[in-house]
This record gives sequence, structure tokens and C-alpha cells, in this order.
Amino acid sequence: MKIQKISGINFERRLKPSEEAEYSEILNRGRDKCIGKNPDGKKSILIVPSSSLPNKTGVGNLNSKESQKFFDFAEQYWGINEVQILPVGQYFNHKGEYPIYSGSSMDLGNHVIDIQRYVPEEDFDEIVKSNNIKGRVNFSNVVDEGSIQEKVLKKLFKNGKYQKEFEAYKSENLERLEPKALYNALREINKSHNYKDWNNIDKNLFNRDVVSEKEFEARVKEIKSLKGEKMDFYYFKQFLAEDSLKKARENLHKKGIKLNGDMQCGFSFDEVWANPKAFIPETSIGWSLPALDFDSKEGQKLLRKKVKFFAQRFDGIRIDASWTYANQPQIKNGITERKYYADKILNIIDDEVKKVKGAEFDSRNIMHEFAASDIDFNIYDGAELKPYVKERVKIYTSDHLNEGWGTNYSFLKRGWSADSFIMGARNHDSGKIISSDEQVNALSKILKIPAEKLKDKKEFVKAKLAEPFGAKNSMIYFADALNIDKQFQGNSDKTLNYAVQIPSDYEDRYFASLERGEGFNPMDALEKQFRAKGLDKSEPELYKKIVKYRKILEQKEKNPKTVLKIACALGFAGLIIYGFFRLHKRNIHK
Repeated sequence: MKIQKISGINFERRLKPSEEAEYSEILNRGRDKCIGKNPDGKKSILIVPSSSLPNKTGVGNLNSKESQKFFDFAEQYWGINEVQILPVGQYFNHKGEYPIYSGSSMDLGNHVIDIQRYVPEEDFDEIVKSNNIKGRVNFSNVVDEGSIQEKVLKKLFKNGKYQKEFEAYKSENLERLEPKALYNALREINKSHNYKDWNNIDKNLFNRDVVSEKEFEARVKEIKSLKGEKMDFYYFKQFLAEDSLKKARENLHKKGIKLNGDMQCGFSFDEVWANPKAFIPETSIGWSLPALDFDSKEGQKLLRKKVKFFAQRFDGIRIDASWTYANQPQIKNGITERKYYADKILNIIDDEVKKVKGAEFDSRNIMHEFAASDIDFNIYDGAELKPYVKERVKIYTSDHLNEGWGTNYSFLKRGWSADSFIMGARNHDSGKIISSDEQVNALSKILKIPAEKLKDKKEFVKAKLAEPFGAKNSMIYFADALNIDKQFQGNSDKTLNYAVQIPSDYEDRYFASLERGEGFNPMDALEKQFRAKGLDKSEPELYKKIVKYRKILEQKEKNPKTVLKIACALGFAGLIIYGFFRLHKRNIHK
């Protein structure tokens, strides 16, 4: 029996294997044409918290099968060549939330461990089954001390499977990790998370003005006798996290993708406790973060340690709130003073990175968040960028774009080098994309799209995502790429604060959003850029292919399972009708 073609049903929207290579080539060539001069070395960065990646345990992991598959998808469809994750230190439960920037800066959180890599299938399944919260990141299932993952890790720790490798790692990293392990032990001994509540020796253990070397050694010996196994378990988890991160980075490199770390500007309680002379007493830089004493040798030494930690583990580094190193706020008793260092401290960061990476390391891979109000930090000296700002890579979003600011177009017009900044529509700090007449008019002028058309919300969002795509160095936030209409932090729904998750069916949702004319379609972004720059006329063949693939990604598609059901139903109906006519014909002949 021959089944006729079912009208209106196709499988064209997702790329066919035969189309994938050409799509990637068109995407790459199209961006090169938009950039113009010197497109080599362009950055296409995906911003995504590793905890938000698709997962089974409740918390995403860079090296899981689900994550690696997602990165393949992102590379194919969005052309990414770098991944920017958020801080990977210890997450702490704060009033039911796990704010990432309150974590530790020089160790790795439990969420970094690719647990499936190390434990038997039945133990991994137990963690998956205990993930009883859906639709958001379930930190408590992985991060908390009482979590099922913690139980599974303790079992692995006691069986001694990786003992030889673990002991070697512990020996190499003890100087950095032992103060953290001691701090965790003393929190239990003193029954308080705040070291200021501890007894005089414990809260001043690393302060030689108060606790002598002899007292220090005696107390450390005592702590180890009480909590030695707990301390070793902490080292073991660090060992697994380091191995997982290393493997994840290797797997990304195989795809041609670099991994960038986020070096938060703050320090955790244990880091302040273990380095008392490195900080300005009772002083904050804001956000309740302690003020590092940049004028002290202890402060500079600790900064170098933090920079070294990130340089050893990542291909590039995002310097969180980089302006605080150049113009440090010092807040004490509610009064703010500022210490202007210019590039003195930034030079220390550069120097330490090159000590680790080598003198030939491309400084474009040190990326600075200079975005701040003029009150906090003015990047200009008169009409010119300050020299140390001009020469460094600056990260900016178009959250506050207007005709003269916050776009690739406006920064180039101001004389910024295309190599010296990274442009994106949003990042993890941003609120939802909301249009305004000012932004509509600015985008209308830049992209040469009628303002009336951009007053439609869908068209405005697409234009907003398209504008940074013309920059040499562009970034796309995962929620924008996937059309997830949720804020990462500051959400009125507290269950989603820092806990926005990429759903397991992200591919279906992504293509469904494109079908509705929403979300980030790179070919739509290129089409807009080509028309704005006149490339549709000067590069007609390339432009034609861009439009072709834009339409492919927007084509409607039935779910394959639905199509199969329809086909089977039609086939079954056809058999019944065929049988009926055969019977009817036989009765006529009778």
C-alpha cells in the first residue's frame, strides 16, 4: 500500500546532517563580514552558570553527558567558541537561596563534581531519584551537607578507590586548602558559622599578634584529632571537583571551545579569617564584601593567590567588578571613601596571569567588568578613555543602550577598538528585556528597521539580540538564547533566584520559540546586520543563504512522535477503507 505525502508536515526546521556544515560556514562567514576588518580571533561567548545546565541530579555540571550535548547544540546553532561560567566556589544556603557571589573564591563547590563519573550506577540513580524538585535548580540535593550526593560521596571516600591519586593531590594543594578545612571543622566545634563568635584562640588562629606559633601548632593538632576525617573528606571532594573541571575543560577543547572562569571580587569568611592582615578591618567594598588592603604586602599576596587559582584552571578570566581594583570603595560605619589605584592593582592581576600562562598569553582573554555608574568609576578622562581602560577588554551589555551608548555601533563610533570590548544584550545581573521609546529609536537608527515595527515586543527583543551580533566580541546569555523569560537573580519568585534551569527539552522549546517568531535566531540577527550595513547588496549570494537558513529555523514542524501517530492512524484508516471497499465490491459481485 502506498501512503501519500501528508500536506503541511515537514522536518525541515532542525538542520539536517547534510546542512550542518554549510550552516556553520555561513554563520562564520556572515559574522566576519559584519565585523569587517580583522575578524580573526573573534569571540562568540555563551554565558551560563554551570549549575543551570541540563541535568538529572538537580544541579548542572560542566562535564555531564547532558551538558556536553548542550554545548554541541550551542556550538552548532549559535556558533559559540567560548563558554563563560559563573563562580565555581562553595555555594552556601542563605535564607533558602544559594547566591553564587557569596561563595568562596579559592576552592571548588560540590556542584563541580561530575558524580556520575566516579560512582556505581545504582548510587548515581539514588541521587537522581532524590531530586524531587522540578523546574528549577535543586541545590539542596547536591550542595548541602545532608544531601544524598554527600552520602554517596562519603561512601566513595571510605572505599579508598582513588587513594593514590588523592594523596598526591592533597600534598600538592594542602597549603591552600588546609585553612579552609580547619575553618569548616571549627564551625562545628564552636557551633557557629561566624568566626567572630568563637573563642579567642580559634577566631585569631592565623593572627600571630594574638596566637603564637606554638599555640597555633598545638590547636591545629587538637582540631585534627577531633575532625581529621571531616577535613580529609573536604580534601577528597576538592580532588574530585578538580578532576571533573579538568576533564570538562578538555572535552570543551575537543569541540574548539574555550572555558572562562569568573573571578569574583569578594572573599569568603574563611579567607578573611585565615588572612587577617590582608584586609582593612571592619571595612567593605559594598555588597557586604570585605575590603582587601591593596597597600599591604599581605593583601597583594592574597590577590595573587586568587588570580593564580583562576589562571591555572581556565582559558580566560572575567574580572568581576574590575573597577573596584582601580577605584576601590572603602565603606566603614556607613561612610564611603574611595582609594584610586588606576592600573596599579590591575597590573598585578595581569602579571600573575602571565606568570601562570606565559609571557605570550593573549591579554584579550582577561576580560574586565568596568560597567559602573560615573559616581563609582568614570572610565573617561575628559573625552578620552583612560589609558588603562582603553587597552583592556571591557565587558558591556545593552541594558542601558541609547543612541550614543551601550551598543557595538556607539562604541565603535566613539573610537573604541573592536578588539577592546565584548558586547551583549544582557548577562546574569540584568533584569528582563523591557523596551522604551529611547531604545526603540536607537535600535531603529542602528539596524535601519522602522520604529513602528520595533514597538512590537517580539520584534524589539530580536533586534536587541541582533545588535551585539555585529561586534567582533559578542556574548549571549543562555536565557536569551533559549528564550527563557526569567531573571537569574532578583526574581520576585524566590524559588527561581539564582536557580533558573535549562529544561531537558530545551531543543523542543527553542525551536518552538523560533516558530513563534521569538527568541534568538542567529541567521535573523545576521540578516538584520547585513541589511543595516548594506551587505545584502554587496554580498548577495551570502545574504541569500543567510535568509534561507533563517527561514529553515523558523519553519513549523510537527513533533516526530505526533507525525508517526498521524501516519499510523491514516494508514490504519486506509486499510479499513480498503477492506470496506473490497467487501463492498465482493457483495456487489454476489
